[in-house]
Amino acid sequence: MPVTFKVADHASSPYSHQKATSSETLLQSTSPRDASAAKQIIQSSISPSTFSTTHLVSSHNGFVRAAFSAYSGHHHLAIRPEDIWFAILSQLNFYINANAEALRSHFVAHQGQKELKVREVGSIHSVDFGALARRMTGLIQDNVKDPDLRDWLMPSFSTTTVDDRTTAAVLMMGTMQAYFSYKCCLQCGIPSVTLLGEREDYEDILHRLDKLAELGAETTTFGELLRPVLRNFVASFDEAKEADTRDFWSRIAHRSGGGSGPSYLGGWLTAFCFWDANGKCMYDLRRGRNSWMGDERAELFLDGVGYHRVDTSDIPPGFASVPVLVDDNGTEYHTKMIAGSLGIKVSSSNASEGGDDAEGEGKLDSLQSLSGWMMYELKEKVAWTTKRGE
Repeated sequence: MPVTFKVADHASSPYSHQKATSSETLLQSTSPRDASAAKQIIQSSISPSTFSTTHLVSSHNGFVRAAFSAYSGHHHLAIRPEDIWFAILSQLNFYINANAEALRSHFVAHQGQKELKVREVGSIHSVDFGALARRMTGLIQDNVKDPDLRDWLMPSFSTTTVDDRTTAAVLMMGTMQAYFSYKCCLQCGIPSVTLLGEREDYEDILHRLDKLAELGAETTTFGELLRPVLRNFVASFDEAKEADTRDFWSRIAHRSGGGSGPSYLGGWLTAFCFWDANGKCMYDLRRGRNSWMGDERAELFLDGVGYHRVDTSDIPPGFASVPVLVDDNGTEYHTKMIAGSLGIKVSSSNASEGGDDAEGEGKLDSLQSLSGWMMYELKEKVAWTTKRGE
């Protein structure tokens, strides 16, 4: 448990230095050099509300300055284990970077800087960069010689918080920056996916693909595109393959182009856009995919199968329609039935599985294909044309 002890007999004195009112003003005085280079502060562990509820003061070395001011100005002093450890790590950072080449063989086996990359779904304003920094330490650990470096650097004291571990992660990144460069790749994506039903259901679909080959070359290729996708659906039920599952679902779609020109959909989702509404194949059977116009990074291969891209304006319908003549006791009705994916069902992620209406609570943040059917009577003119076969 914490311990408090008396050091001097005199009473304490108030501390009267100017209060920081925001992350911007804190940075301005703590590091004018960084502040002058900063266009905007994207994220901080210090929330805006903290500045209004807590008296915070800028300092280029908060631990040393707090201790020195407490000693010379008669103020009480509180110290956390993390304060001591971060003071040690920040010093070590200067030493290692100043002697990076002399120490290179101790830390790494490569020359120069090796790029380490983490990927996350979201934008610069929505992702948790603290979490990305903590993930980056795992990549550093994978590429250094010392098997205990990460555990040694990261705090695990009785007072350690998530923000403390993030602070240590950034210190670790800074200390190793002579050997590594860091990149955070943000991409559009899906926060989570829920596969309803059972694993066996998706295995059933996978087995059903075998019959597609009976219908010709195009349907054979269609099945070849679908098979890796369905195999990954099945594998998504395996907790042991969580990393592979995350990677697979992050490749569901890729958007390229846009602006004044066309916008294209890529990713394995295009396996479900093999033919247009007229039955014309949208996949280049000879090349194994459609041209990506030199955008090699956008191409996707699963199990050696290349996936094509589709102009977003050419995404085919997800339903089928069929005319039905109804004889109602001698009275004929010309009707049509449509069935398939007729829309999108929107619900709250707080809703129970199955997606019943959840508009009472929570934000509407979850999407699901609306499968269904409907039947309608044709207008007389349309019915007459349909009857004549024109």
